[in-house]
Amino acid sequence: MSFILSIVSCEVDESNEQSAPPLLRVNEAFKYELINSGASVWIKWVIEDGYYLYRNKLKFKINDTEIPQPILPEGYIHEDEFFGVQQIYRNEVSFEIPYKNQKIIGDEILIEILSQGCADRGICYPPQKWKRTIKIGGNDLNEINAAVNKIYENDSSSDNSFRPYLSSLDQNTIEIAFQIAPNYYLYKNKIRVVPENPFIKMGSIELPKGIIKTDQWFGESEVYYNELFGRVSFSRSATSYKNTGFYIEYQGCLENEICLPPEMKLIDVDFSSVENNSLSRFVPKISEQSRLASLIKSSNLWMVMFTFYFAGILLSFTPCVLPMIPILSGILAGEGKTISASRGFTLAFSYVMGMALVYTAAGIASALIGIQLQAFFNAPWVIIIFTSLFVLFALAMFDVINIELPTSLQTQLSNLNSKFSYGTYAGTFFIGAISSLIVTACVAPPLIASLIVISETGDIYRGGMALFSMSIGMGTPLLIIGTSAGRILPKIGSWMVTIKHLFGYMMLGVAIYMLSRIVDGSIVLGLWGTLAILVGMSFNGLSHLEKNSSFIEKLKKTAGIVLIIYGASLLLGSFSGNNNPMQPLAKLNILQNDSTHTDNHVSFKRIKSLENLNFELTAAANENKPVMLDFYADWCVSCKEMEVYTFTDESVKNALSNLILIQADVTLNDTIDQALMRELDVFGPPTIIFFNRNGRRQKGYEIVGYMKAKEFAEHVNEALNVPEDRSI
Repeated sequence: MSFILSIVSCEVDESNEQSAPPLLRVNEAFKYELINSGASVWIKWVIEDGYYLYRNKLKFKINDTEIPQPILPEGYIHEDEFFGVQQIYRNEVSFEIPYKNQKIIGDEILIEILSQGCADRGICYPPQKWKRTIKIGGNDLNEINAAVNKIYENDSSSDNSFRPYLSSLDQNTIEIAFQIAPNYYLYKNKIRVVPENPFIKMGSIELPKGIIKTDQWFGESEVYYNELFGRVSFSRSATSYKNTGFYIEYQGCLENEICLPPEMKLIDVDFSSVENNSLSRFVPKISEQSRLASLIKSSNLWMVMFTFYFAGILLSFTPCVLPMIPILSGILAGEGKTISASRGFTLAFSYVMGMALVYTAAGIASALIGIQLQAFFNAPWVIIIFTSLFVLFALAMFDVINIELPTSLQTQLSNLNSKFSYGTYAGTFFIGAISSLIVTACVAPPLIASLIVISETGDIYRGGMALFSMSIGMGTPLLIIGTSAGRILPKIGSWMVTIKHLFGYMMLGVAIYMLSRIVDGSIVLGLWGTLAILVGMSFNGLSHLEKNSSFIEKLKKTAGIVLIIYGASLLLGSFSGNNNPMQPLAKLNILQNDSTHTDNHVSFKRIKSLENLNFELTAAANENKPVMLDFYADWCVSCKEMEVYTFTDESVKNALSNLILIQADVTLNDTIDQALMRELDVFGPPTIIFFNRNGRRQKGYEIVGYMKAKEFAEHVNEALNVPEDRSI
């Protein structure tokens, strides 16, 4: 091959020519390298600084026959005096020339490459012709070619136990993600990423710390459960493909049963508009509870405890935890004497420890035994027993317990009251323990994360510490209240009686709150109305105001009148069958025709069993519609919050307008309910699961616990926009 330099433009300044380095020969300016993969030839051009290669001048022949133009990577936009506006390559570029489907006679082929390039100093080389003979039986990529064969051999064995994803973080970094089925685990040292382009050089894979596990197949190994996120960097030229293929190899096992063979998949990664195109660089959604479960298993224990402690503080402001404030406040007020900060703190600490230890122990037992803790503690007979206890505590606040009961029983309850409620730390601990029943009414992602870790890995220590830290976080506001009781609560005078009665009303409110799990909503509304009227009367709402009354007395009477009016509206709403305390008189609108009345929230079709669910999913798939499945129970407080505050919102209704809405009522928690929840890995209501138009679950988009309307609508829209092939 001759290399002849043709000078197209000779107008070069003599001074510049003397100072510039000598012009390179064409084979020095444009170096190339070939690698045979057995089905195609990969070519890499290395272009010296100050030189460029024209993209549209590249032509290819095999055995003197021109082949269709292969897919070439995008180049830089460049304009010169030779060919105008063109795409060019600089520095380095590589691409594939397939030959497997060409008619080839013999055991070798002749590949011919036509190219042309220029120098920035205004000199262009003539078209060049490069030839190379390649043996058909040869293979410079034995490892990759064997891996390709393994893909097809193992494709039928893939059972969705491990779902790998690769996505671009930037032009030289890809993120590795795995979704791992329950009871399966993935080996850390079996994960490998190999580029389809042999000229791409991979760096080491960055993976988080896994769980040390000993099994019969590989002995002691580091493994992952549920999901995995990692990253790997690689060398990649600026002028390269928007889509680049990578082989990802991995291996895992089914817990205590079987170890699956190694698998390898080829995944195309989209690098176009990495910063802006979020859909092309899809990262699988991981639910909050799954992320927290991964944190428990793989992070430093102190970090786990701090994270769950902070989560507990946030949960302390939810309706499931707030009722514990009047319980503790009633204990502190019942001291009946001056209470110091240290005394208030130690009583609060006893209460919080009672709640935390029982809550943690119950959670561990639930995960290990497999019982539905939430349903057990919300059984009607359990609710009635503990509601009665809170009513007795309230009666003690009003000093009327001796009126309601015989003398002998009154004496016993009075002794119990003085011994356990107020006098000793053991009694406060006991009340805190039974108050943990309130917390079990609600599920939340941190709780589910702890139960996942305990049930799937048997790691009681880490899961239990996460539960305990969360419990202490929920009790932190109570500790603050206890410590400041000496400053907040009145010490002497008639105010003490008023405050004591106020906490009595609060305990009655807790009792109504607990009854709301098993009693019809209209009855509960009537109970709240009655309580509001009683509080209003105690605030002198119906009493005569003296002429020279103080501002505080006037303010108190005003509050009493407002409470009485509101309580009366609640009672009227209850009589009309309403159950919404925010709009108690909504059903009394005489202009509203019953025939045109519709429910204020979205409507669901109720299902019971797994067979019902499969039938509805099949029917929805035939209609080409996605599905939302809501797990509901009458005793689930957060479920009712969702009905009243979330499912009534217009933005939520609009987001759900194109979905099939089904609801699994698990109030009874019978064997059918338990089988359905077990099949879908649901620990309790409220839990919401999405399915795509093909009836496949949108893994990672589950909602656990209460979610506000705006956030819920955004979440639904995000779940509906997941590409169809990303669902599980």
